[in-house]
Amino acid sequence: MSLVDLDVWIGKTLFVPPIVKFCQVTRQSQYAVSRLFWFLTALDQLRIATSLTSQIIAGLFSLFMMVTASLRADMPALSMRWFRMVALALLLLDVFSGVVSGEWRGVEIWILVLFAEYAATITNVPPAEQKRKQGAGRASEAGR
Repeated sequence: MSLVDLDVWIGKTLFVPPIVKFCQVTRQSQYAVSRLFWFLTALDQLRIATSLTSQIIAGLFSLFMMVTASLRADMPALSMRWFRMVALALLLLDVFSGVVSGEWRGVEIWILVLFAEYAATITNVPPAEQKRKQGAGRASEAGR
């Protein structure tokens, strides 16, 4: 299995279905959801920052992501496969470290990053199932 196959499998089975459902429930585009997850990642970085320098950097990152999420919410976002693979590798390293040491602080950041990156790969979000059923009901009523 190549890295491309692994990336496609991980995206289609683990990340894309909940992202699509989230987009349907919130009626947001996949790009807005991607930026939302990047903003959550920035806030989580701020939450776990320990030194003044890391707090300032995480705070600036949070402000930048907030402005980006609000001004460019529905603009297409770029996601690169190599970055997703690096994030996946770092997630696996953090999980292994958490199992060995019992310290799980910061592991969720890589999950949020992967959600943000896989949300940017979605080309279109299908309509919710409920709307399809309602639309079919209206069409049959109109034909009567």
